[in-house]
Amino acid sequence: MSIVSNASPLINMARIQQLDLLRRLYGELTVPEAVWREVVVEGAGQPGAKEIEVASWIRWSLHAHSRFGHKGFNNGKLGMVP
Repeated sequence: MSIVSNASPLINMARIQQLDLLRRLYGELTVPEAVWREVVVEGAGQPGAKEIEVASWIRWSLHAHSRFGHKGFNNGKLGMVP
């Protein structure tokens, strides 16, 4: 299953050392470039930033949100859309 995630689930799961749970549930995550920048670049040194940066199963995309549109992007599911 391919999903798109915003920053909050990534940061929070990394903080509680459960980031791998997302990989086990969904396989691969795609994040919009703005989310990658927020978590990895601007969040450098913060909990989870390095783990997310090196996770080969998390990819960023310039157009990740356009597949789902802004209306359904969060959809109340931990910030992820299947």
